[in-house]
Amino acid sequence: MMGDRPLHCSIKNPVVLTVEDQKNAFHSGCKVIDVTFPNISVPEVGEICFKNYYTAYISVRVKFKAAPDNATDSGEIKWRTCVRKMRLMPNPHKEGGSQDYFSISKKQFSFDISNISALRIILQQPSPVWKEFRVEDLRLYRSSEMLSKPPPLPGWLTEDSANSTKHKLELQTKAKEKGIPNLESISSSLQELWGLSEEMSVNQSKTDIGRYEVDGCYEINLLAYT
Repeated sequence: MMGDRPLHCSIKNPVVLTVEDQKNAFHSGCKVIDVTFPNISVPEVGEICFKNYYTAYISVRVKFKAAPDNATDSGEIKWRTCVRKMRLMPNPHKEGGSQDYFSISKKQFSFDISNISALRIILQQPSPVWKEFRVEDLRLYRSSEMLSKPPPLPGWLTEDSANSTKHKLELQTKAKEKGIPNLESISSSLQELWGLSEEMSVNQSKTDIGRYEVDGCYEINLLAYT
């Protein structure tokens, strides 16, 4: 799964497409589900999950938001097909795949689905064997890249601190406000510790000290207590 929570979107009830004349209505074996994103400013879809119920094929079309110079009068471009007639049942007349769970990811998309205004899912079942077909538990998830992308660092951390003395002071002030230790004081303390360790290593005696020796001889009392 690409995310713990599905996108908050509005999924309308399926609409059956029919061809009617004055006498008869022909069932086309096709249904359309429209999805909109009223509470998301920049919708991005990376995965579509659902449980099948006797749907033989599924297609996905999207309508993008566009710049005013490339858009129609309504401010949106035309529909584009992202997934074309993906097979869900190996044989529309048989049970195989009729009630399986499916996940359509970015690998199956013809292009990235981002900054869209609407999404349309088209279901097809050409077989007359099944009276009803649909998809259940339909969920849309945001792209994995967007979920895993870490938030950008603050500008004051990425700016070049060598530009000027004034700029350095500003960075130090901001770092202090954010609770970040002063780097110069840390560096000075580390150098001082390094100097002390070097001095101790130079002055350290290289003569081995016997654990139980007194004046070059073993002390019997010390050996007795060990």
